[in-house]
Amino acid sequence: KHFRRAMIEAIPCAIFILDESGRVIHWNAAARQLSGYASKEMAGLTCQAMRLRLARHQDQMLLETMCPLRTAGAGWDDECEMCRKDGSLVPVVRKTSGVHDDGKQIGTIVAMMDVSLVKRQRGELANLTREMARSGRFGRLVGGSPRMRTLYEQIEQIAQTDASAVIEGEVGTGKELVARTIHAAGGRAGGVFLPVNCGALPDSLLDADLFGHVRGAFTGATADRAGRFEEATGGTLFLDEIDEMPLSSQAKLLRVLREGEVTRIGESRPRKVYPRILAATSKDLAAEVKAGRFREDLFFRLRVVGLHVPPLRERKEDITDLVTHFIKRFNGKYDRKITRLTPEAMDRLLACRWPGNVRELEHAIEHAFVVTKRKCVEIETACLPPEIQGSAPRPPRRPAPQPVEPLDVAADADEVTCVRRALEQAAGNKAQAARLLGITRAGLYKKLRRLGLAQATPPRSMRTKPSP
Repeated sequence: KHFRRAMIEAIPCAIFILDESGRVIHWNAAARQLSGYASKEMAGLTCQAMRLRLARHQDQMLLETMCPLRTAGAGWDDECEMCRKDGSLVPVVRKTSGVHDDGKQIGTIVAMMDVSLVKRQRGELANLTREMARSGRFGRLVGGSPRMRTLYEQIEQIAQTDASAVIEGEVGTGKELVARTIHAAGGRAGGVFLPVNCGALPDSLLDADLFGHVRGAFTGATADRAGRFEEATGGTLFLDEIDEMPLSSQAKLLRVLREGEVTRIGESRPRKVYPRILAATSKDLAAEVKAGRFREDLFFRLRVVGLHVPPLRERKEDITDLVTHFIKRFNGKYDRKITRLTPEAMDRLLACRWPGNVRELEHAIEHAFVVTKRKCVEIETACLPPEIQGSAPRPPRRPAPQPVEPLDVAADADEVTCVRRALEQAAGNKAQAARLLGITRAGLYKKLRRLGLAQATPPRSMRTKPSP
C-alpha cells in the first residue's frame, strides 16, 4: 500500500483515482499543482469537479458521454482543457483506465498531462513555417510569389493527412519537390519516399515493379521480389507521369487502393500494404479521363486533393530568389565565388518565357558557371545559353496612368463617359481599366454589357497608347 501510494506521488503527470460512483478518493501532487486545488477541497467530490472542457465541443450531452467512467473500458485518450481553480484554462491530454475486480468495475484511474508547452511549440513551428513561406522558402521549394504562397498553404494543410493527391504542372515545375515536401512535413516523414516513373517502364515490367513477383513467375524472375507498394508501406509512394500508366495497370492500381492489399505476380496470397499515394502528371488528367485514356474511378480515387504547380512564366517575381538559390548551390559544387548576375543578364532571364520552367533556369545557371572565367564573380549575358541571350530585354517601364475616381454616379451618360475614359487610359486592357475604376474585372464586364459597350472597345491595333 505504501509503495503504491509513493509510486503514484512520484509519477510526474496528474493522477486522479475515482471510486465506482465517480467520486475522487485520491490524487497526487502533480494533480494538485495542475488544478490549483488542495486535497481537502477535492476529496469526495465527483469527477465533474475536475471541470474538463473539450477543446472543440461544449455540448453537455457529449461531455457526459465522454465521462471517464463511461469510457474507461476503452481506455479513452483525448486532448481537452481543464479549468483550474483560478479560472484559467490549461490544455491537457487525458488517458483513462478502468479498475476491475472479477469483471466488475470498481473504479477509474485518470491520468492527465499538461501539453501547453507542446501546443505553444506547435504554434511557433507553424508560424515559423508560414514566415519561411512568406520569405520565399518552404522545404526545398523556393519562391515567395502569391501563387507559391498559396501552394505552400495547401501543402501545409494536406501534409498532416494521409489523403492521396494528384500534383499537376508543366514539365520542370518541380512536382517531385512538392511531393517530397508533403512527405517531409507529414506524419510519414520517418518512412521511405519512393518515386516511380510510370512512363519509363514498359508495360510488361510495370506491374512486376509495382506489385512484386515470385521466383519463376516470368522469364528473368530468378528470385522473389517485393513490389514498390510493399517497400513504401509506412511511407510515401510517388507515381510520376501517372497519365502514362496503361489501362490494364490502372485497373490493378485501383484495386490496390480500394482493398489496401497487393498480390505478387505468380502468387495467390494477398499482402496488406498502406503507403500514402502521391501522383504527378504534366497533362490535364480530367481531359485524359474524358478522352478515355484514364479511368474515371481511378481519377477520383487518386485525386482526393488536387495541387497545381504554377509555371515559371506565371511567377517571374520568383526568378531572383531562384537564381540566388542556384548560385549558392553551384558555388559549392564548382568551388566558385560568384555573387550575382549583371543587370543585363538578369533582364535576359526575366524576359525569357521559360518553356522548361525551373529545370531550364537551373540548367541555364549551371551553364553560366561552367563557361564563366575562373576569376569572375559576376555572370555576364555572354555566359548564358544562346537561347537565353536571344531573349528580348524588358522594355523600360512607363509611368502609371492617373487613376480615375471610382464610379458613384447613377446617370448612364456620366457612367458611360467614365468607363470610356478608363478604357482609353488603359489602352483597352480591361483588367487595368477595372483597377482604375475601383471595381473587379467581372464587374467591369457586367457594366459594359449593361451600358451597351460590350462590343464598343476598339480592336487592339487601333487602341491608343496610355498617356503618360
